[in-house]
Amino acid sequence: MNEIIRAEDLTKTYRLGETNVEALRGVSININKGELVSIIGPSGSGKSTLMHLLGCLDTPTSGKYFLEGEDVSKLNDTQLATIRNKKIGFVFQTFNLLPHLTVLDNVILPVVYNAKSNLRDTERKAMELLEIAGIKERAKHLPAQLSGGERQRVAIIRALINDPLIVFADEPTGNLDSKTGLEIIKILKELNEEKGVTEIIVTHDSSITQFTHKIIHIKDGSIEKEIKNGHVANMGEIKK
Repeated sequence: MNEIIRAEDLTKTYRLGETNVEALRGVSININKGELVSIIGPSGSGKSTLMHLLGCLDTPTSGKYFLEGEDVSKLNDTQLATIRNKKIGFVFQTFNLLPHLTVLDNVILPVVYNAKSNLRDTERKAMELLEIAGIKERAKHLPAQLSGGERQRVAIIRALINDPLIVFADEPTGNLDSKTGLEIIKILKELNEEKGVTEIIVTHDSSITQFTHKIIHIKDGSIEKEIKNGHVANMGEIKK
């Protein structure tokens, strides 16, 4: 496998009034292309801060972050935005769909402002992905007309529309019941296996780690342990 992410001694310190809060304390990790990785830890452990740094939503206080061999840890906001648009897809717990746009329009939104994009080709691709996710018939519906599971499927397809190098999923099952959560896990797992999408899932749910190749436990801003999963569960084995 080819290395896609390398983080070296990342720290992140926030200033709250007169107090410095160390959200990350010297985190170093490596992730290879095609890996399915879970980052797990309790609330306040630093896992979301780590995702923001790896997803180029923020910059570290110190340390280095290499994405495909490029040091992106010191880039400015405009440069980071360009990288996010071209290389990274996000799936959030709260879906983050625009309520006044249809499912199809939400999915193609990331490429609408790309002058080089072909809208017709993008719509065709979006419909193909929606069919894979089993919600093609909902393309003209508004988010309010969808179930929570359907909305999360739309969010996953939107994250894939630009063919990103990496998809970050932040608590993707957090607002869903157990049955629907398993359906979302299945989609993420199939995308990794069939399309080779590199995925990093941030979660507090230990059951999700059963189907990931690598499990990174984070606590108090540091990596507590990193485990290579010797047996990645199939959907029939996953317990919720």
